[in-house]
Amino acid sequence: MALEDEIVRAAAAAAVFAAPGERVAAVLAAEPAGGERAYLCAFTDDAERTWIVLDGDGAGVTSRVAVRQVVSIAALCEVAEEIGGREPELRVASPSYLDQVGSAELAVALGAVEALTADVEAAYKLELT
Repeated sequence: MALEDEIVRAAAAAAVFAAPGERVAAVLAAEPAGGERAYLCAFTDDAERTWIVLDGDGAGVTSRVAVRQVVSIAALCEVAEEIGGREPELRVASPSYLDQVGSAELAVALGAVEALTADVEAAYKLELT
């Protein structure tokens, strides 16, 4: 299945978790170090943002460790693209992708990654274990 089709499928699966007035605002595909595909999904109702990570089958992930891994690699890849001046592209955030675009400036970005991870955990749709 093409990545674009996976993203559309993940967005449809995420929509089940949307609260009244919320919409799926973004879906990022990620493969943390373990190699399992997951999708970081953001919801918005124009006032606040909530989050969920879906596994490859579209089920909500409840493991705090797994959520942190997905959020971290997704955020690091986004920051690496920005630092490297790359245009955003449809891709899977993974350690190998990060190796391709990574730079020394990423060390500076770790604070932003931690802040995003804390935001995701604080506004997560499911109870994390």
